[in-house]
Amino acid sequence: MGLFSRKPKIDMEEAKKNKVKMRQLFNQAIPDGDTYQILYASTGSTWTESGILSDTQVYQFISLVFGYRESDFRIVAVPVNIQLTESFEPLAIEITEVKKVKYRKKDNYLDMDFSERGRKSMYFGFDDIEKNSKSFVDNVCQPEERQLLISFIEKYQARL
Repeated sequence: MGLFSRKPKIDMEEAKKNKVKMRQLFNQAIPDGDTYQILYASTGSTWTESGILSDTQVYQFISLVFGYRESDFRIVAVPVNIQLTESFEPLAIEITEVKKVKYRKKDNYLDMDFSERGRKSMYFGFDDIEKNSKSFVDNVCQPEERQLLISFIEKYQARL
């Protein structure tokens, strides 16, 4: 570790509770949700708003419970609020829609390029999140889940 690097301050007890909440929200949104591996993910979008004095870059972050299943290579992302009290319309991604995937281990990002979807690409971030986050779910710790996802992505890539 460098001089200025630090480990995130994560309340591990809260992180365990958040995993339970994520599983509950995912299972409520997806039939047979228990057949999926899940982990917390975020995605986002940016746009520019014109102002009187200057233009401003606006960022919108979306929290998700990201689920995947090896038996049929199905991926589902369920948007959730950062309090983990409600979920929204799930996004199902069929392997037939995907042109290319790349997992960037250093950044914990999954990039997906699509051949048959309105958006040409999408990214998902799988970072650990410390407490007192303003834009993401607090207290997320998922190194084991990321390792399982990386293994799945390798198999997924071979299937494309």
